[in-house]
Amino acid sequence: MRNQRIALFALSGLVAVAAAAVPERGADFHFALSRSAPAADETVPAPAEIKLWFTEVPRPGSLAVRLVDAGGALVETAEPKADEADAKIISLRIGRTLPAASYTVAWRGIGGDGHVVQGEFGFRVSAE
Repeated sequence: MRNQRIALFALSGLVAVAAAAVPERGADFHFALSRSAPAADETVPAPAEIKLWFTEVPRPGSLAVRLVDAGGALVETAEPKADEADAKIISLRIGRTLPAASYTVAWRGIGGDGHVVQGEFGFRVSAE
């Protein structure tokens, strides 16, 4: 019985050490937005495009991105386009100069694990 307790204690110690050695991955386990330009809550001059950096390449045909103005109206943009060098980077060209106001970028996509993930962030366009 004593040997079993010692073995169990040693095993639990090894598990604790192994768990501490594994880096925390958080959002890396799922498709997620890692950053954007403009950044969330940033005030910028009118951008010509929105850039989104994802943690993994979205499944083909699964990504939708919308730009909405402060009144809730959809702002016309080009279709989201993957960067040729890194398909985790998506650009969304804006077809006109945005007036000074607040805007929301809403996105939805599917990653490699098949889960639908969505999010949104806001930014402001300054009066130049």
